[in-house]
Amino acid sequence: MTDPRLREILAMLDPKPGTRLWHGGASPLGSLRGVSPEQAVWKPSPDRHSIWEFALHIAYWDYAVRRGLEGGPVGGFPRSPANWPAVPTRPDAKAWANDRTLLRSEQKKLIAAVRGFDPKRLDEVASRKKTYRFADLLHGIVMHDTYHAGQIQLMKRLYRARRTRGR
Repeated sequence: MTDPRLREILAMLDPKPGTRLWHGGASPLGSLRGVSPEQAVWKPSPDRHSIWEFALHIAYWDYAVRRGLEGGPVGGFPRSPANWPAVPTRPDAKAWANDRTLLRSEQKKLIAAVRGFDPKRLDEVASRKKTYRFADLLHGIVMHDTYHAGQIQLMKRLYRARRTRGR
């Protein structure tokens, strides 16, 4: 792979073991490490998202971007509604494990699609409906995943703070 943009994108999507991401934060999967099902369904208020919802949202957009890179039709994500899939109202360890596995699977498929992407196409328009390029799409998914991983980290801190204050 000779294009520096693709090398950087892959370095952020799939950092080598033991490598800290340049921004110092966790990857989406890393941000879920140690999160219990109870913590995953908790919301700081009813109109906010939970960690579980963020995990599925990240998985969906990794799926959608991969499908865009591969040129296949979007549709067929295993959870619904697609953009913000529903999560159990009660914590369920098996369902939480399955949804973390879904995120891991979608991230691996996205990384494989990026590895196989022709760098000559980075400046091509990615969609007939939009004017953004494949390079924009790829940088966008990195920023999207990083943004939500940061939200997950914040949610973990809020959850711990809530418990220490007895709420």
